[in-house]
Amino acid sequence: MSHKPIQFPGDFLWGSAASAYQTEGGNYNNDWYRMEQADRALPQSERRFSDPCGNAADHWNHYEADYDSAREMGIQVHRLSTEWSRIVPEEGCIDENALAHYRKMLEALKDRGISVMLCLHHFTIPLWVEAKGGFLKRKVFMKHFSFYVEAVIQALGDLVDYWLPINEPNVVPLGGYLAGLFPPYNESWYKFIKVYRTFFSMQGRSYRLIKKYHKDAPVGVAFAYMHFQPWRKSSFFDRFTARLADRVANGCFFDAVRTGRVGFPLGAGLPFPELKGAMDFVGINYYSTNYMKGMEALPAREGDQVTDMGWILYPRGLYDVLKMVGTATDLPVIVTENGVAATDEAFRIRYLQEHLIQVHRAMEEGINIKGYMVWSLTDNYEWDKGYAMRFGLVHVDFESQERCIKAGGRWYGELIRSGVMER
Repeated sequence: MSHKPIQFPGDFLWGSAASAYQTEGGNYNNDWYRMEQADRALPQSERRFSDPCGNAADHWNHYEADYDSAREMGIQVHRLSTEWSRIVPEEGCIDENALAHYRKMLEALKDRGISVMLCLHHFTIPLWVEAKGGFLKRKVFMKHFSFYVEAVIQALGDLVDYWLPINEPNVVPLGGYLAGLFPPYNESWYKFIKVYRTFFSMQGRSYRLIKKYHKDAPVGVAFAYMHFQPWRKSSFFDRFTARLADRVANGCFFDAVRTGRVGFPLGAGLPFPELKGAMDFVGINYYSTNYMKGMEALPAREGDQVTDMGWILYPRGLYDVLKMVGTATDLPVIVTENGVAATDEAFRIRYLQEHLIQVHRAMEEGINIKGYMVWSLTDNYEWDKGYAMRFGLVHVDFESQERCIKAGGRWYGELIRSGVMER
């Protein structure tokens, strides 16, 4: 095998990513904050959340320093999200101060020569929307979501280079309403289908609204493409359920965007005309693989290396996913999230390097991959896992809020400057 250095194209986009709730701090008006507070009232042995979010990385007040770090590393595009509950704290009420603050954040990126990728929904919803039935009441939800989306487009759209209506439209339905791993911890096929259809509507409606105001703006999705493999490669049933899991978790969404209809097993051709073609590029979030043994998903097997999150280190999966998506959609692809929870910076560098080798491999085989974004720019709040999971290129002391670029961030900066990576 050749060990020549890998050369990335000169126009390859190097980026970082973050989300509002996980970084900003002070977001107390949404469903996640309510669930965290309810969890804190339980006995220690019954809690599902490691920490409440609270101040997070206080990015709301430290965005200038964070974007200085991004510029120092040479980041070319940064992905961030707006928090719905900040912008529309009550039904029909837009907080113009919040929008003005987001505008300053986007301008700060632009001033540093960093392009903006803006995500409109990253898991959380306002408490008042949850009280109206949340994701399960699609018609009501879409009325209010559309109001929020249009407000953001009108206030910030001139500063946005790439749009992501949704982060991981499959994760909330799968994790929260089917597998019971994610708030609100439901295990219901009926609710799973209802919520997933709401996300179909969110993608389609957002796409149309963005195009109404900015017809040439590239609109994608940040999709958590879940990689599945059989526990026993010799088992027909394990191979079958791995393919079925891929269909439910991944394939149905992309088929619906391609055809405008929801197919098996989420529907029998239910029309979603707004969704047809509602994607100009595919954003892929990838971290790990999943084993299927019959109908059961199993954790790492003996000999697998895992990250601090307990996720299996499986770089080959990123290649598989990029090949599948690139072939199935014929759209440009951007890796919108890839990174690792680690305190060992040598491990972080190796993780990024091994995954980028697979990105380059897919590019060499003709997949149109335009860029790669590390999750995350700074250390942040990792949902139910709290503050122990260190994904950042930039270290954050959560008590003092002091920042410093990690060795992994320095390595990434050198790669961006040279475009060349040793194998």
